[in-house]
Amino acid sequence: MLANPGITVYLPSVKAGTRPRRRRGEPVHAADVVSAVVASIGGDRRAREQKVFAVYEAIAGSFLRDNTRVEALRDATLVVRVPSSAIAHHVTLLRGAILHKMAPLLPPAMVTDLRTRVGELLPASPARARTGRSQGSG
Repeated sequence: MLANPGITVYLPSVKAGTRPRRRRGEPVHAADVVSAVVASIGGDRRAREQKVFAVYEAIAGSFLRDNTRVEALRDATLVVRVPSSAIAHHVTLLRGAILHKMAPLLPPAMVTDLRTRVGELLPASPARARTGRSQGSG
């Protein structure tokens, strides 16, 4: 029994699956689509930046890891934040060695210079950034 007998429903006379599906060119791989979308929102730049950040963390000794934070990659210049002018001077003296160690781990000319900025260091790990304290402290 119909809830409202005064309503008439019309159904299309074409059976499902009788017409061939129209294609607009060749199929596209999902990886190509994702790459294009990521590039359109600036993902390539961020991916390059993250790669450089990871390489810096890998080649930096414990002193540099504890007393510097990679801040940005502007063109081919790596910007590193340091807590004092004395450490900025130390990093400046190590600039050539740092760039020399990074060069074989990155594409050519990705990083050609290193600059320092003096200021407060943000926590190194994501857990410290969220909680404001180091992991394992009670």
